[in-house]
Parts: sequence; structure tokens; C-alpha cells
Amino acid sequence: MGVKCKEVIFNPVAPLYFIISGGTLSINPQYDENTIVSLAMPNNSFISVGDKLKIKGEPYKINIIEKIKDGNALVYHLKTAERTKSSIFVLPMLSGNRHLFLYESNLINAFINYSELEDSIILLYRWSSDPLFAKFDLALRKFRTFIRAFDADPQHTVYMFGVPDYHNLNFKYFKEGKYSKLDDDFKLKILEFHGMGVDSSLSKILFKSEERKKELETKLNAEIPENSELLSIIDIEKETLNLDYYL
Repeated sequence: MGVKCKEVIFNPVAPLYFIISGGTLSINPQYDENTIVSLAMPNNSFISVGDKLKIKGEPYKINIIEKIKDGNALVYHLKTAERTKSSIFVLPMLSGNRHLFLYESNLINAFINYSELEDSIILLYRWSSDPLFAKFDLALRKFRTFIRAFDADPQHTVYMFGVPDYHNLNFKYFKEGKYSKLDDDFKLKILEFHGMGVDSSLSKILFKSEERKKELETKLNAEIPENSELLSIIDIEKETLNLDYYL
């Protein structure tokens, strides 16, 4: 189903979310406490959490609605999910980089569990008819750690991989939220994978930057012990693929 509203613009940004911009002052957000649960649109329709829409041919399941001030403009971000920590710290265990893994164009999220398969690398992709995706699909199936793949529905594909043996300890540290204990070579690989430098926020997490520590202490209005990690431990539910939630 396409969505069109007078003076309101719908733009897919990434597999995880799309943006509503333009005449957004005519949109009336509906709240449950402090959380937006639906948008009353100017054509007297509603877009609500749980809805499934197609935006310019791209399918989205809406689980999160955010109201964002973008300069002088008001926009809405409608998301399926936030990026998982697995997408940031575990996906690089398969080598390559964001471009090679279609991170911005087709990857929805990475996970470490799915159903009966635990402690693995699970990738959920939006399927594409582009010949590039067909080549990508064949390449993934040739990975040494490849386990299996299946179509979750006509528009989404799941790929499953084992954790490379040489990353077993890094994987353990990730699950424990001990990001600074990842080996230094892998830390640099993570930064390279995401195209980030040593001054990036990700680097400050991996190498426990004093600058980030002070920023967090100011934000939390609390003192952080010296031995603490500078990013929260994983929420295993969010790092486990739930197809009902995503699709």
C-alpha cells in the first residue's frame, strides 16, 4: 500500500526507517504517556505502531515513531527498530566493510540468536531484484562459516553463520558487555568496517576514552567507576531475531 498525504512527503532512508517531512505541522501525534503511538494525518487517516506500509515500493513494519526537530523543520522518523549492537560489534567478525555487506541499502539488522540457533551471526536482509543482490547472495553462501539461509517472506531473507573460531573470545566479551576487552586488532577492524576514525564515538567506547567517560558522567549526573565500560551491556532480547517484530 502506498501512502500519500497532501503537502506531506514520505521518503525511505534505510531498510530500518523512513521519514515524514514537508507539511508536518498538519500531523497530530497521539501519545501513550511520553511515547508516540500513532500519527493523525491530514487526510483523516492514522499511521500507528504495528502498521505495515510500503513507502515508494519499500516495505516497513512500524515499531517506533519519533518526532525530530531538524533545524527549523519538524520531521517524523518511523522505524522498524534501532541498530542492534550485533550490527556494530559482531558483524565485522565476518570481515569486509559496510559497503560489501550492503549495510545502508539492504541490511535490516544483525543478531546473535534466532530460535534454536544461539551464539551465531544472524543477518536479516531486505531482498532486492537488483542483480547485485543476487551476486551478494551467492557470495554469502560461500563463506566458510555459512550455515544456512531462508526467505522469511517474499521480501526478506535471513542468513546464518557460525562465529569464526578466532573470534570466540571476542564474542564472549561482546555478550558480557566488555567492549574494551576486545583484542586491539579487532577493535581496529571494527572501526575500519564502519569507516570510523580514532576520534569517533565508537573508538571512544572501544578504547575507553576519558572524554567519553566525562560526557557520560555529565549526562547521567553521576560518577562512573574507573573499571566501567562506556556503553551499556547488550539486551539479549534485542540481539535475538524475532521475525514477528520485524516483519
